[in-house]
Amino acid sequence: MPRRGTTGRRADGDALVVYGANAVLELLGSDHAVIRLSLGPGPRRDEIAAAARRRGLHAEVVDRAALGRIAGTPHHQGAVAVSAPFQYAPLDRLLGDGCRSALVLDGVQDPRNLGAILRTARVLGIGGVVLPRDRSVGVTGTVAAAAAGLLFGLPIAQVSNLVRTIEQMKEAGFWSVGLVPRGGTPLGRLDAPSRPVVVAGGEGEGLRPLVLRACDFTASIPMVSGDSLNVGVAVAIALYELIARSGMP
Repeated sequence: MPRRGTTGRRADGDALVVYGANAVLELLGSDHAVIRLSLGPGPRRDEIAAAARRRGLHAEVVDRAALGRIAGTPHHQGAVAVSAPFQYAPLDRLLGDGCRSALVLDGVQDPRNLGAILRTARVLGIGGVVLPRDRSVGVTGTVAAAAAGLLFGLPIAQVSNLVRTIEQMKEAGFWSVGLVPRGGTPLGRLDAPSRPVVVAGGEGEGLRPLVLRACDFTASIPMVSGDSLNVGVAVAIALYELIARSGMP
């Protein structure tokens, strides 16, 4: 799918361009296919080269200008990999008993916001993430860089109908908590469900009405001043609160 609001570019058709030392290392440590690896001066170069050798990959050595052309940005930290297109997980993987928590995102369009959210979800042990195919950025190189590559070990599903997906998750035993800026149960007072799925909207518009109505509960983050938080910050607070209070991971 085309990228929206990103810097950088794709290479080799629909291939995924991953840049940054941490992101490339995470990619190399995953089972995701790597088509090409280019290295130049930068942090953790020897560590990246060793990780490549363990996978039987040869890293080409190029200068920083060439790396910038491949990455589509000068902020590559001396490491760029061209990978196969990101492999989204089937929704069934999230519906199984092994997935005890999840995050559903409705319309996050800023790739850096999405990357930060995916990084938080991975660090906090969230079982999986659901993205809509429309009105949302997908997994791009910019997203991978913002996530420091931590998305490669996180099941991410892409679906065409969020409302139907939330209903399927509820049928599988999840309890859905819609995150709203105001009017919901204060997050600290919400009885954390045993198998939570946090449902959060994107920048500006928040949750669409049909998606919000599909949620079992609504929750808000009490604030002393101001009327909203960046979506990445709000999601991080909600995930931490619900995970900590429900005894996971």
